[in-house]
Amino acid sequence: MKDRYSLLAPWYSSLVKLIFGGKLRESKLCLLENTASKNVLIIGGGDGLDYTEIAPDISGEYWELSGSMLKKAKANLQLSQLDFHLGNFKAGKKFDEVWLHFVLDTMPDDEITSFLVEIKKSLSPRGRIFLADFFSPKKRYQRILTCGMISLFRAITGHRRANLPDYEKILFTENWLKSSEEEFLVGWVKAQIWQLG
Repeated sequence: MKDRYSLLAPWYSSLVKLIFGGKLRESKLCLLENTASKNVLIIGGGDGLDYTEIAPDISGEYWELSGSMLKKAKANLQLSQLDFHLGNFKAGKKFDEVWLHFVLDTMPDDEITSFLVEIKKSLSPRGRIFLADFFSPKKRYQRILTCGMISLFRAITGHRRANLPDYEKILFTENWLKSSEEEFLVGWVKAQIWQLG
C-alpha cells in the first residue's frame, strides 16, 4: 500500500499547532473520561502525539493507513496498551469507545455509511463514538482555510472529498443519537459523542 502521508508525516503536527494552536488537540480530549477502564478503538489517529499525556490509560487498537504516521504513533504512545495496525480497519473485537478524530472528513458519504456499519459491529452494547472534526466554517478566514486544507490533502494524499461531510445527517440516518457536544473556534470544530438509538 502506497503511503500517501509520507510527505506530511514529518511536519504535520507542527503545522497543525502553528495554525490552530492547541484547539484540535483539545477537541480530541475534551469529552474523554475514565479512559483507563475502557477498551478503545482509535481509527486514523495519525502520529498519536495528541494522546501522549493519557497514553498510560489507553488500551485497545490503533488503526492507521499511513506507515510513516503509524511509526510515529508507536513511538509517541509507547506507554499505552494499544495494538497497532496498518491498513483499513477490519471489525473483530468489541470496544467501549471508537475515537474518530479528524478522519471522517477524508471519506466520501457512501464510504462513511459503509464505515459506520463496521463500527456498529465493533461496539459493545452501550458503546459510543467520540467524533471530533471540522464542520461548516463560520468566518471568512475559516472558509479560506477549509478550501486550502481540502485542496492540499487532495493534491498530496489523494483524498476524494471536495467539501466537508454533513456528519450529523449521515449519523442520524444510520440511527445514531448525539448525547454530548462541545464547540471550538466558533463552531468550526466540534467534539461530539454518538451512540446507537
